[in-house]
Amino acid sequence: MGTFFDFIIRTSVVLLVFLVPLAWSPWTFEAFEFSKQYLLFFLVLLGLFAWIARMVLVEREVRFKKTPLTFFVFLFVAAALLSSLFSADRWSSLFGHYGSFSDGLPGILASAGVYFLVTNAVRQPRFLLKPFFASAALAVFLAYLSLFGVLPQAGFNPVAENFESFSVFLAFLISLLSFFVIRPQQNQLPFAGTIVLLVSAFGLLLAAHESTNWAVVFAGLLLSLFAGLLQRLWTGEAGKIRGLGLPLLLLFLTFVALLSPAWPDLPWAFPLEPALSQRMSWGIALDTVSDNAKNLFLGSGPGTFALDVSLHKPVSLNQTDQWQTRFDRPSSFFAGLFATTGLLGFLLYLALLCWFFLVSLAFLRKQESMPFLLGAAVLAAGQVAHDQMTALQLSFWLFLGLCQVSWKIPARETRFSLPRTAEFQLAARAALLLVFLASAAAFFFGSRLYAADMKYAASVKAAPYFPAAGIEQGQEAAGLNPWQAEYRIFLSRLHLQRALAELQKPENLRSKEQVSKDVQLAIAYARGGSVEDQRIVGALELSSARVASWETLGTVYKNIASAPGALDWGIRSFETAIALEPANPVLHTELGKLYVKNEQFDKARERFQKAIELKPDYAQARMQLALIAEKEGNAGKAIGQLHDLVVRFPRDSETLFQLGRLYYNEGEVAGAISQFERVLAGAPNHSNALFALGLAYESQGRIQEAAQKFERVLQLNPGNEEVRRKLQELGRESIIRE
Repeated sequence: MGTFFDFIIRTSVVLLVFLVPLAWSPWTFEAFEFSKQYLLFFLVLLGLFAWIARMVLVEREVRFKKTPLTFFVFLFVAAALLSSLFSADRWSSLFGHYGSFSDGLPGILASAGVYFLVTNAVRQPRFLLKPFFASAALAVFLAYLSLFGVLPQAGFNPVAENFESFSVFLAFLISLLSFFVIRPQQNQLPFAGTIVLLVSAFGLLLAAHESTNWAVVFAGLLLSLFAGLLQRLWTGEAGKIRGLGLPLLLLFLTFVALLSPAWPDLPWAFPLEPALSQRMSWGIALDTVSDNAKNLFLGSGPGTFALDVSLHKPVSLNQTDQWQTRFDRPSSFFAGLFATTGLLGFLLYLALLCWFFLVSLAFLRKQESMPFLLGAAVLAAGQVAHDQMTALQLSFWLFLGLCQVSWKIPARETRFSLPRTAEFQLAARAALLLVFLASAAAFFFGSRLYAADMKYAASVKAAPYFPAAGIEQGQEAAGLNPWQAEYRIFLSRLHLQRALAELQKPENLRSKEQVSKDVQLAIAYARGGSVEDQRIVGALELSSARVASWETLGTVYKNIASAPGALDWGIRSFETAIALEPANPVLHTELGKLYVKNEQFDKARERFQKAIELKPDYAQARMQLALIAEKEGNAGKAIGQLHDLVVRFPRDSETLFQLGRLYYNEGEVAGAISQFERVLAGAPNHSNALFALGLAYESQGRIQEAAQKFERVLQLNPGNEEVRRKLQELGRESIIRE
């Protein structure tokens, strides 16, 4: 039986090393991190269970090896648990933020599990290098297939969803391979295979130019050269130059790339994902821990960096092309760790790293440990430069553990000999059975979460074409995973869209009951409530600190503003959203629009001016300011302001349309036509501009041209009753019947 458990342990570790970097799912909405975290968690759970079962059933003794880092790892995990307990969003801490997952508590626990599994159950660390290199080679091969268009998904690599994280993995791989080129006697791969994989991995880096990526590669190559030459010195091979040529050439090329401000346009390239700068990431982290005493010591909670970005986003970000992007990851793992776990988690993690590298100095002469020390060092450098995705997370903790196994320190173990009485053996087996059942329950629970994300993916795919099917799939996703606010936000928006689509139908075909029910469901999925005796948990009940939840609720109420109390609820919703994301000019503008509907023009003007302060080139807020003048009865002033705005933003279709509308209302039909035609030149399917242009043509007696515009509006909006009436007035009934 001991052999069986050893096989399970060995297999689970090998599968971890080989499969996690490659895990990717086309069936779930979150294709990368969700699958990797799922696989990581359950393979670690399987390995730990087999390890415990072997001790209880075979060895009749519980043994736990103490490594130099054991104390620090336990303290870091305890800090993460404590931070999660007081998290700003407990569900994000418990499951990880949707889209990244590795930053949540399960990712931290799985990482610690990898470390303890390796240090307690792995005896020969080098056997794991072969599955690692096999996995890396397959990942590089798939990336090339994507790069050259063989795979349908452009820029695909199975390791991470963005090239920045993949580049850290490549730097890690390149550093290890360079070391083995310098020290071939320690290499377990054929020398030719090592060279091919090394050159291929470096070639992928040429497909995207980003200075931070090159800095990590440069640091890794320097470390590999230093480690290789140091071992040559100790073994009396310092005078040999064999094996140095390729690493030195790659180091030189990396240095040139690092200093190059730009990169030539290539026919093939990996897209770079927009990201926060290092300065912004650390600024957000510092602002977060400065909020209050709890954040200073415990942070905002694992998995909550997206909330920190919303709350402390710098205004300067509004002047960039990514001003509407809601970033959920820092540019540095350390910045995210500082923000989400506070001083306690951050300092404990730093202490863990410092103690590891300090202790490593005593074992530098151990040749077997050098590749693992090198790998851990490069990955730690990568954590400074980029956020840490699951494949990097696994690799770091794996190599941290393997390095200590390779030191072969005389084991310091905590031992508990188990009584050999029949009664105790029965109790021990019963306890082990409970652990097995708990593990099976966790697996079943995880399977539900995985199935939920598959349903969510199906819902997103179906919703634009088959709204009812999209809603059905979304409801199944929310049923399978009732703790994911993301699904409920999406369902709220789907129900609102269906209600608005129903309202576009002719009155005789419109279902008022369906509209009413969809509006109720849209509110319930956002806020929570009961619809037809069915209690629905809302996104806000799961995550009241998430801006998107409040923004969605405000949007629902904005679209039903004529309903009793809706306007007040909409205003409160957007006010709360602004409190959570004060630097977002869109939220201030949306709140201002609600104040306009409520005829609170001074408050509306204040919101629009705040939006302009946050983003001076935000045309929407400036346009709304001009429209307040119209509401106050000064159309001439409004036209003047809109005209100035059109000069500044000549391609803003909404501003052009509003200027045309005001011209038309003031009887300046020729000016109105000019503006509507400018709108349609940039947006041919702008329904309002088409309809308004039709009215303008009609007022000039250009009936044929007017009818053509109305027909086009009807094609775009088949159920629009007003357009049908217009066509009837113009004698185009045949078009309506068609």
